Parts: sequence; C-alpha cells; structure tokens
Amino acid sequence: MNARRISADSLRPFVEQVFLRIGYPREQATDAADVLMWASLRGVDTHGVRNLKSYYVDHTLEGVLRPQSQPRVEHQTPQTACLDGDSGLGLACACRAMRVAIDKSRSTGVGIVCVRNTHHLGPAGYFAHMAVEHGMLGLCMTGHFFGKGHSIGIAPLGSFLPMFSTNPLSFAAPCGRHAPFVLDMSTSIATVNRIEMHAQEGRSIPAGWACDADGNPTTNPAAARIMLPLGGTAELGGYKGAGLAMMVSILSGVLSGAWASVERTGKGDSHLLPERPDGCSAQKVAVTFSGESGPYDQATMGHFFAAVQIDAFQPLDRFRGAMDAMIDALHAAPLANPNDKVCYPGEIEAAAAAERMKHGIPINDRLFSELEKLAEQIGIGMPQA
Repeated sequence: MNARRISADSLRPFVEQVFLRIGYPREQATDAADVLMWASLRGVDTHGVRNLKSYYVDHTLEGVLRPQSQPRVEHQTPQTACLDGDSGLGLACACRAMRVAIDKSRSTGVGIVCVRNTHHLGPAGYFAHMAVEHGMLGLCMTGHFFGKGHSIGIAPLGSFLPMFSTNPLSFAAPCGRHAPFVLDMSTSIATVNRIEMHAQEGRSIPAGWACDADGNPTTNPAAARIMLPLGGTAELGGYKGAGLAMMVSILSGVLSGAWASVERTGKGDSHLLPERPDGCSAQKVAVTFSGESGPYDQATMGHFFAAVQIDAFQPLDRFRGAMDAMIDALHAAPLANPNDKVCYPGEIEAAAAAERMKHGIPINDRLFSELEKLAEQIGIGMPQA
C-alpha cells in the first residue's frame, strides 16, 4: 500500500487533540498521544496511531471507555499498589500506574502495581521503558482470561477454544552508549493487531500464525481465530508460550482482581465485551465461568507493572557499562550471513525512531483516509503530509 510521511511534530498534536475533543482531560490526552506516538515512531505500527479510531475513539463514543473516569488506589503498601481503573482509557491509566511503581521504587527499591477494570494499554514496551528513563528496570504485562472462551485469542494446548488474549509482556533495561534494551512480545506467535493489519492491507498471513475457528491452520487473516502460542505446537514448544500466557493472566488478572467472583465484583452472571477481531465489525461474547467456587468473570483487561531500582544492587553506571559490554560482545559475534547483523531487542526500534523523527512517520492510504474522516467527524484539521 502507498504511504506518505507525516512529521511527528505535526501528527502528535493531532492525536492529542482527538482525545481532547472526545472528552478526555488534558493530562490523559497527553499521555495517550505520547504512548501511540512512541509506538509509531519506533516502527511498532500495530500498536501506534493506526489504533486511534478503532480502539480508542470508537470505544469511547460507544460508551465502553469512560473519559471522565477516576482511577483510584484500592490497596497499597510502601512497595505495592492495586488500582481500580474505573473503566477508563488504558493508555492513560497505565501511565499513572507505572508512575506509582516508579515512585515506590525510589523509596523502597522495588515498586509493583496491579490494575483492574481498565482497557487496552497499547504497546507494553512504552511502560517498561518509562522506568528506564529513571535509571530503573521496568516490567509490564497485560492480559485477559476468558473463562468460557472468546471470539479470538490463544487456545490452551489440547483445545480449540480461545481463552487467553495474546497477553504481551515487556522488560526494559538501561544501557550507556547503546539504546536501552526493550523486549516487547506477545505470548502468541503473532498479535491480533498484526492479523488486523494484514486483513486491512489485503495480505495473507504466514502459515503457522493462526488457525480458524475449527482448528484448521489458515493463512486468511479474516478467518484467523485461534492464535498459536509461542512455539506453535506442543512438539515445537508451544506449551512454553501457553504457560507464559497463563503466567501473564495470573499476574495481571488474578493478582489485580480483574478475574474474580461475580458476587465480589457485583456483576451479573455474564458480561458482554466489544471485540473487533477483524478491525471492523463489533462482536459481543459472554465471558463468565461457573466453577466449584461459583461464577467467575473478567470483564475488562488487567495490567501488571514493576520498577526496580538498579542502585539497590550496584551503582547504575557500573550496570550500564556491563550492558554496553554485553551488547558489544553480541555485535562482535561471527555472522552466519555476512549481510546480516546481530541485533538486540530495542535496537532496531531505536534506529527506526531516529529515522522517522527525521523523515516522518509513514501513513498508508487506508489510515490517512481514516484519519481524514475522523478529523472531519470531530472538527479538527489534518496534520500535513
């Protein structure tokens, strides 16, 4: 698809203005714009500005996201906190939660924060990277567990029923001369966002990414419903990815209280969630499970954040020097192909950010048209290509 370039200095205020126009306070609009721009600048287009309308504007106008939500701390200790996101914008709620984790880490060495009752937080790497900016290690996980299954997601091995979202996790560490280490990965081979991008661009997906609703391997993005865990089949280590998906759900969903008994949450026997598996039509599916201990439900996303003060273990400069030495050793490794290069997580993205800051962010025709219609809908000007 054709793509034009829009400067970050032009696109960022446009994104912020969109959030303001649909009712979000300035602080939340600023945070949300920063998160989406961070992804688009780094070449993580699956989680960047392409999601502005379908994931955030549409869900806000439909009443799923509440612009005037008031996230609150439910429980806390000097090292930990649990937040109720009040069904607000996940992009902004996650920023607040990571700031709480960073503040606690400053005082105690470690800060851990869980969030329930919130929504899609965008690129997990952004929030892990927030800790790096303060000389800390950062960790972020987010997930959704569907007790009775969902229209799309990871199926536990041995089943054709999607029960987990793609449950991403991210870990970030500061370096010295080199760009920070930023690992940001789903626990499935591919994310739903990437499947959506292939569908929007009219491209098939590689074999091994997903199966259809009947469990048959598919290369048709519109038919993809069962996302294969990292590793794929059990013989190739898929149980590792499936186990990681469950680990993320435990830390982000069970620990936060997002997956909880219906009696405790005060919800009915089932809760309907909007879902856009193909990026277009909304579907609603029940997500309640009745176990021996009674009905359980996870109505919204759960998140997990951690910040670790490196100075609690060793001087920060020593750590950064050791990270640089590790990366230097990787770069010096003999190459299987002389045209290749050994890269570490975050290196390619940092180079993309530098290139896109200089030359602009590529926006394909489909997304440009969508942004034009959005600008007209809410009455603001388009950023200039």
